[in-house]
Amino acid sequence: MPLIKKLFACKITFLLILSNLAVYLVAGYLDTRAFESLSQGSFLIDWGANVPALTMSGEYWRLFTSMFLHVGFLHLAVNMLALWSLGTILEARMRSPVFLGVYLLSGLCGSLVTALWHREDFFVSCGASGAILGIFGAALVYGLHDRRMGRAHVPPANLLFSLALTFGAGFVFNVDNAAHAGGLVAGALLAVVALFGERLRPAAQAAVLAAAAVIGAVALAAVAYSQYDRGMQEQIAAARFQDTLGKMGLLGIGRAAGNVLLLDDCIAEALSAASRDGAPAPDLRGCADPGDREQALLARFMPQWYRTCQVQAAGLRGLYPDAGAQEALATVDRYCGLQTRIYASIFQQAPADFDVKEAMQTRLVLRVLLDEGAGFLLDQGWNFGVDPEKLRAQANALRDILEAPGELATAVVDESGCPYWSCAR
Repeated sequence: MPLIKKLFACKITFLLILSNLAVYLVAGYLDTRAFESLSQGSFLIDWGANVPALTMSGEYWRLFTSMFLHVGFLHLAVNMLALWSLGTILEARMRSPVFLGVYLLSGLCGSLVTALWHREDFFVSCGASGAILGIFGAALVYGLHDRRMGRAHVPPANLLFSLALTFGAGFVFNVDNAAHAGGLVAGALLAVVALFGERLRPAAQAAVLAAAAVIGAVALAAVAYSQYDRGMQEQIAAARFQDTLGKMGLLGIGRAAGNVLLLDDCIAEALSAASRDGAPAPDLRGCADPGDREQALLARFMPQWYRTCQVQAAGLRGLYPDAGAQEALATVDRYCGLQTRIYASIFQQAPADFDVKEAMQTRLVLRVLLDEGAGFLLDQGWNFGVDPEKLRAQANALRDILEAPGELATAVVDESGCPYWSCAR
């Protein structure tokens, strides 16, 4: 019974611990990278870690999701022990809704300070320590106030235990002092507001606390939006696009997925044969080899990448409004849609519902656009069935997009994403 009463008195603390544990277990079950040291960085980025370059380029949800991600079970256990040590005492003192508000706003503030402080660095931040330091800051304020008023206050042993655990985990798992500082200051300030509210009547107190929560959330949002980095958003989008084109075999053999170029040669031969023979559709059945493991992986994952390519091309069209870029990205979109249908014909025996000559033209034009020697070929008078000047403008625009990513954007994209064929169980 005493345990049940204690759990009920600190139900938000208990639910927060369960939430962090659930995220850890579910993510680990769904993604094999969670427990592999070589791919843990990509796991954390993909599941919502706070990466300043991504966060400040529009992925603001990372400010919240990073609070529930941890670098392994030890990191999680240490943080949850620190939260339990303070939460079981402070939540009963300041009431559950106020405690939850302090936790969340402190965590968000810590995440935002990290994103702003490290915006020029490749930095991956995660964990509940910013929010826990917010609770620590609130506990300090409440403890000093209650001690001055002659009331029972937060035991110093709990404060020291929580502080030692939080900073100890930080030194083991690459301390994020920015999140700690941001969370600590936010928690202390919110505690001052909460203590002021205790002097008021219940209705006025509720209004003050609600106003503080709204003002705090709006202030965080305003700061985040005011520091939005469009240039980095363009670089990240271009780097992801470049990575996808590389996997598809369009940027040379070095980046291509296994055997994708051999399969593409077979597709080209089938299209040429159909065009030469006047056939309404190419015979792509010969390109499939049921016993080839590499082909089985291509059949499973290449259509996903082609669909990703279409989504990325559409996103880039919103960032690059000039005519050359728009037309070049439209060509990429057509190519990826075409390849999706071609793969369905090869591996799913779907009908080839595309025009052979248009398919050959689309594949040819895209390769010309991506060829570094496109300008030379056009200068020599080669005819690709498209106005040479328009083709030149498209090639230049596409080259500018692919050359847009800087070192930071490239490093972030290279680290994120599954390093294997698939990270799904």
